[in-house]
Amino acid sequence: MEACTIAKRILLLVFVLAFVLPGARTARAAVLPFVTAPEAIVMDGWTGAVLYAKNANRMRAPASTVKIMTALVILRHQVPLGRVVTVSATAASYGGSSAGLYAGERMTVWNLLHGMLLPSGNDAAIALSQTLAPTPQQFARLMNAQAVRLHLWHTHYLTPNGFDVPGQVTTARDLANLTRAAMQSLTFSVIVDTRTWTARASDGRGFHVWQSLNRLLWSSKNVDGVKTGTTPAAGACLVSSARKGGRWVIAVNMGSTSTARFSDGASLLDYGFEVDGVSPSTA
Repeated sequence: MEACTIAKRILLLVFVLAFVLPGARTARAAVLPFVTAPEAIVMDGWTGAVLYAKNANRMRAPASTVKIMTALVILRHQVPLGRVVTVSATAASYGGSSAGLYAGERMTVWNLLHGMLLPSGNDAAIALSQTLAPTPQQFARLMNAQAVRLHLWHTHYLTPNGFDVPGQVTTARDLANLTRAAMQSLTFSVIVDTRTWTARASDGRGFHVWQSLNRLLWSSKNVDGVKTGTTPAAGACLVSSARKGGRWVIAVNMGSTSTARFSDGASLLDYGFEVDGVSPSTA
């Protein structure tokens, strides 16, 4: 009788270990984030492990998220941050989101990076691209070469600023991996974690005050970047990053509406901090 009781207890313990504990963990991971975006991903920034994915390999126009790559190309080519750039008439003529630069204005690369990444200045993106290539198309070749090095197999660049051009595409997964690489640059990570920046022209004749378009920087002390993007083809996109308790989470949502973009991003980041390990959510 005693042997039978011991055997039952052992069987009960095996049942708990095999079913109850894994079941509890699965239930925790099954509380998926609510996002309106048709494509999204949550990634562990340290390991690259995917914690959540929704159509993460579906290609979409990237909008101004391409400026993450533009910045990375400038930084990896070691263009001096103190180099003074004279803004060309071509750069100053670009519409859409703007840093308000004017032709003939002289700005350092350091300031231009802020002008591109905070207010998402298309003029600043072109001015930066002209430090390495005479045309946006030639600079895009440098971007695509870097994309290959980072194994961004579903990404193709045609502009440094992200205007809608047929054939310019990326995915949520590629954007997350690109951001992992870019955030390893101290210069990049400091800039995208900046809410407001005052840039003075090198000749002292003027200045600009730029604010980040990433509203999540104001809503949570854990958020440390990184970039918005909006065009008719891309919808409202957001690449976000946050750190808490030693953990680092990167989230991407693409094709949101302007009103839902930041709530989608916040939901994805919150989910990333709640789950343990790799979620089976890979729709």
